[in-house]
Amino acid sequence: MNNLFPPALLERLTAARWFVATALLAMIAGGLIAAVTAHAPTRLVVWMVAYLVLVVGVAQMVLGLGQALLPQRLPSSSWRVGEWLLFNVGNAGVIVGTLLGAAALVSLGTVLFIIALVLFFLGVARAQGGWLLRVYQGLLAIVCIGALVGLLLSWLH
Repeated sequence: MNNLFPPALLERLTAARWFVATALLAMIAGGLIAAVTAHAPTRLVVWMVAYLVLVVGVAQMVLGLGQALLPQRLPSSSWRVGEWLLFNVGNAGVIVGTLLGAAALVSLGTVLFIIALVLFFLGVARAQGGWLLRVYQGLLAIVCIGALVGLLLSWLH
């Protein structure tokens, strides 16, 4: 029995575990890639490190935890698995497509990523208002706008 967290909070934190674990791995990978390439960084590697840390890492952690903690009722486990898959497969498509210069792959990845963001938004749609919910929704909007700008830049490049 875990006495550190109340059972209801533990259930909610457990619901976010895949998002948090993947986010931590992405941040560690970004740091390791930065350390290995620090002697001769390229524009694409610097971009990839930033993307891994900020989008795959920080944004995923905040979105996963926010969705687990904000609504009265947690989204189902299949809903969360779908979000996790769309978010991470989409990110993989964006990263690989950018590194290969394949705008079509970046586009596919971005579409999957934006679908995941919509699911995150819907996952908290019934949450009670408050400043944390507004911050969460603001982050979703910023990340979505950033994805669309990135998509435009990949097509212009």
